[in-house]
Amino acid sequence: MSEKWPSAFAGINWLDESEEQAVLDVLRTGSLFRYYGPGEPGHAARLEERARDFYGVKHALAVSSGTGALFTAMSAMGIGPGDEVIVPAFMWVATVSAVVHCNAVPVLCEVDDSFTMDPADLERKITPHTKLIVVVHMAGVPSDMGAILAVADARGIPVLEDCAQCNGGSFRGKKVGTFGRVGMFSFQINKNVTAGEGGLLVTDDEEVYWRMNAAHDLGVPWGKKEPVSGETALLWGQGRRMSELCGAVANVQIGKLAKIVDHMRESNHRIQTALKDVPNLAFRRLNDPEGDTGPFLILVLPDEAAAVAAVAKMQQGKLSGACRVADYGMHVYCNMPQLVAKTPLSPAGNPWSLPQNAKLARDYAKGACPAADALFARSIILNIPSRLSREQEQAIVQAVKAAL
Repeated sequence: MSEKWPSAFAGINWLDESEEQAVLDVLRTGSLFRYYGPGEPGHAARLEERARDFYGVKHALAVSSGTGALFTAMSAMGIGPGDEVIVPAFMWVATVSAVVHCNAVPVLCEVDDSFTMDPADLERKITPHTKLIVVVHMAGVPSDMGAILAVADARGIPVLEDCAQCNGGSFRGKKVGTFGRVGMFSFQINKNVTAGEGGLLVTDDEEVYWRMNAAHDLGVPWGKKEPVSGETALLWGQGRRMSELCGAVANVQIGKLAKIVDHMRESNHRIQTALKDVPNLAFRRLNDPEGDTGPFLILVLPDEAAAVAAVAKMQQGKLSGACRVADYGMHVYCNMPQLVAKTPLSPAGNPWSLPQNAKLARDYAKGACPAADALFARSIILNIPSRLSREQEQAIVQAVKAAL
């Protein structure tokens, strides 16, 4: 094929002189720190302003990473010892890491055929110790927020949305990240828009916003004019400020997000349509096809042996990055060695050994989520680059057909 194959890093394919000029502006003013400097910083603040408008929320907070955003949100929401936090079996290790760093106990929830949190199993996993539900809109696809919120709201349990892999996605016309008490986004290099690193938190809850503002940096919030009390926004800070350089790139990139997502979704849809009549091939169910962001295509085969054989053929050709979901690194709960081993944060053994958690720890080895295990074993995940030509889309179709 004559055309250069686009990068697997979605946002990278859309970098141009606009990001370059934004970075040069930061360097020329010398104000690399977001809150003050020799010039007038403003890129991170403008990112937050743009985010409030784009997501339709009252508050946005830029931070140094998606992982840091999760930890900041959980800290602000008061998660700690004696608390259970429900997470899906298909996620990224950072999601469960944030729970452990709060000295709370993660509880695994099955995923359904959308590869997102199974609302029925969520209901089964709730106990009197459940203090938070972390919904992960995994591999570009929104979770079933209607069913999940019905379970959460009936019990008064807050929801934190991990939108790291679904930035720009929606469910029934409403953007992901705006359903729960807090929404989290990542600008790491793999994401739909990127600044290489960085994170974002959005919320309509003013009290939670000021607590996150305090937690992300000094322990007291930046810009709050009223006196700070311990009950509202007096915490221990984590030094997770976003830099102006990161803010400059992210601010430009988020302006391109709708275009990036439209391109990926349309490519993904055309590829699926071209494969729909292939025997013994199914696709993940989409909770809202219009809200899918499209960076991944998950193929579901009849059994594990068929998936293993197909991946072997794909990896020898144009789809060298293909793998079974079961082998997709630390996106799968039982592939996280520190979780399976219940590795402590310190020699004291916390969080697992804390008296408040003594009866809460679970088994996280393979078999803890048998329905997810069976689904992962017979499924294949493919990256859909964000700037495919029609010819390149057809090459993916032919490669999948040849492998099957």
